[in-house]
Amino acid sequence: MQIGEIEVVPVNDGEGKLPMSYIPSLDWKAHVQLLDSEGNFPIALGCFLIKTGDKNILVDAGLGPVSFPPFRGGDLPGNLAKAGVTPGDIDMVIITHLHVDHIGWLVQNEQPYFPKATIRFGERDLDQFIRAENPDQFAKPVIDILNPTGRIETVHGDDAVAPGVNVLQTPGHTLGHVSVVVSSGDQRAFLLGDAMACPAQLENAEWAAMSDIDPKLSSRSREALYKEMESPGSVAVASHFPDLAFGRVLRGQGKRYFR
Repeated sequence: MQIGEIEVVPVNDGEGKLPMSYIPSLDWKAHVQLLDSEGNFPIALGCFLIKTGDKNILVDAGLGPVSFPPFRGGDLPGNLAKAGVTPGDIDMVIITHLHVDHIGWLVQNEQPYFPKATIRFGERDLDQFIRAENPDQFAKPVIDILNPTGRIETVHGDDAVAPGVNVLQTPGHTLGHVSVVVSSGDQRAFLLGDAMACPAQLENAEWAAMSDIDPKLSSRSREALYKEMESPGSVAVASHFPDLAFGRVLRGQGKRYFR
């Protein structure tokens, strides 16, 4: 996807599937085209490479080279190579949140996988995943290895992190969840992380996912995003959208939809 002078390349790490109960209030009967033959919602394990100026920025780091059905990761290195980039070429990794399927490639063999990259994520995710009484079993070992490198820079508010690349606070899925907005000229691309899991959520911001730590807050974040995404020249995609397909948010017959 070309956003003005900035290129955004989907670099998927793998695949999985979610049951309809993952978004229990969603009207799945009206969206059966999103389901497979078993009644599950197939998802990507999406990451995105942003090429802006002389910088290579990766948004999210996938699940890593592991498989626990129905989820399988491991494709990110090959897809980065297809985009002409090695792990050593990555200048920054923006992690939308510290769930395991977004941090998998940050550390491999107890070493940082992106040796030069600054790692950025929402400060409040440290409260949820690291500083909590029972730290997250996946995120804490990763952060413990990265901390001594001095290359973790948490994001405290909405912030411009590179030319044409902004991080927005979109809490609710996790305490510190962030989304990324790429802007160039009159065009914008919203990279939503897990602020929404399924395109059908556009119809009702209150259709929260079971993994949203604060469903009411996640709904408010979605509603604010949806209003921004309706603007002309804007496209959007989320980490688990099928095929990591970008689309526009449109209004018709009194509701929003994704095309």
